[in-house]
Amino acid sequence: MTMLSERRVGDGLPPVWPPDRYEVVCERGESFGSTRDRYHYAKYAMESARALEKAGLARRVLVIRMADEKVIYDRLEGIELPPEEW
Repeated sequence: MTMLSERRVGDGLPPVWPPDRYEVVCERGESFGSTRDRYHYAKYAMESARALEKAGLARRVLVIRMADEKVIYDRLEGIELPPEEW
């Protein structure tokens, strides 16, 4: 078995993963801070947000479209855009 001595980066190949387009912000409270996870597909970002709420792991969860910083989901503010507007 041959061990690679260095990692090859930037060899002209396109990235394997698609670019991130949505961000899920999970606010857990003063002592726990917040987390941010990024997704390419809105469907998965919305599923993540709803699962965090259902599990009771956050006091507030937002889904933000990164291209224009528009909030597409925030239950506390009553924002939940329909899928065709994601």
